[in-house]
Amino acid sequence: MRAPEESLAQWDSWTALAAAARADGLDRVLVCGMGGSSLAPQVLAVSAGAPPTFRVLDSTHPAAVLDSERALDVPRTLFVIASKSGTTVETLSVYRYFAARAEPRQFVAITDPGTPLETLARGRGFRAVVPHPPDVGGRYAALTAVGMLPAALLGLDGRTLLERARTLRIADAQSLGTRIADAARSGRDKLVLQPPASSRLAALPQWIEQLVAESSGKDGRGVVPVVDHQGALTADAQMAPPAGARDPLDLGLEFLRWEYATAALCERLGVNAFDQPDVDDAKRLARAELERDAAAVERIATLTPAQLARSAQPGRGDYLAVLAFLAPTAPIASQLQRLRASWSAALGVISTVGFGPRYLHSTGQLHKGGSGTGLFLVITADIDQDAAIPETGRTFGQLLHAQARGDVRALLARGRRVAHVHLAHTDALDALRP
Repeated sequence: MRAPEESLAQWDSWTALAAAARADGLDRVLVCGMGGSSLAPQVLAVSAGAPPTFRVLDSTHPAAVLDSERALDVPRTLFVIASKSGTTVETLSVYRYFAARAEPRQFVAITDPGTPLETLARGRGFRAVVPHPPDVGGRYAALTAVGMLPAALLGLDGRTLLERARTLRIADAQSLGTRIADAARSGRDKLVLQPPASSRLAALPQWIEQLVAESSGKDGRGVVPVVDHQGALTADAQMAPPAGARDPLDLGLEFLRWEYATAALCERLGVNAFDQPDVDDAKRLARAELERDAAAVERIATLTPAQLARSAQPGRGDYLAVLAFLAPTAPIASQLQRLRASWSAALGVISTVGFGPRYLHSTGQLHKGGSGTGLFLVITADIDQDAAIPETGRTFGQLLHAQARGDVRALLARGRRVAHVHLAHTDALDALRP
């Protein structure tokens, strides 16, 4: 609620940090974070038409890590390591990888005061440690340093963006959330997010998706946000109003509007908008998978894709989630969208798609804590080129597959319908059509 005012007071310090980094020859930026720590910077980068020298990394797939290294001139890169808790395994793994290849002065941490990341950053001599407001949840942090420091590094007019956010009509935003909740309570719990009018704002629905899903999906309730919907609306769906923003500098207003709307939505549903109780369970199970001896890793018994398809009950509000622990590239994303569309058409249900482990910090809470109407198609594949995570004795590929197995176990423990398919190569994705 106070983020626009508090960030306005800090804006000059963030632009000064950005200018000093550029003056020192750090003219590339890699933002490393997950969920709320990565999606707001991604929205701002897309809206600003960021050059290839500004990237956001929110994946532990080795192909994504190696691609970021190849795309950026590492000695000229400023690394923004963002983790509210200071313990996010994905973010710290990426930090360790690049810390072995860059100087401490190339790193900036954004984290709560007193976290392990703050201790590490100060001990190793980071360029700066920027405090994350302790009383602001990660997915509500877009207008704090989490979004505004990247905005300064992008050269955006953050003052104007924040001033526009202050013009929000709070009652209207709360009314939006109440209307969405009332429709969900009447059986229309799938919220289709329309593409923004401007292609420059195309990443905004993904930010809204994680905000609504992780906030509302608990205690057997929740709203299922749907991005990039294809085809006609199902009877259990409602259409979200289109984003009013047309200018990147309107994004602050849009962020704050949806934050207030989501809080009101959750209040109407009777759930806590600010916790995520089922996220930690998947993390715990992923850690357990990592600790297993490689030779002892067993296949987890799940449904086959055919059995998953037969379990669908369109008239009862089922939805399909394609959860892919694959390299987050544009060609694979297109394949997944085609796969999703074919399943939706065959089953008569609405569908979503998410890359792992990114979705664990976005829709993962909803999948495990929500209404239980999801069908989950989890996809993993062999990794062509792995990369070691320094200081851990593990690789990114091992971490990625442990996270996949951990989430499969977490879903199964809640009685969810799950099919896990492991492919030799992503060329076989098309064969998964029902």
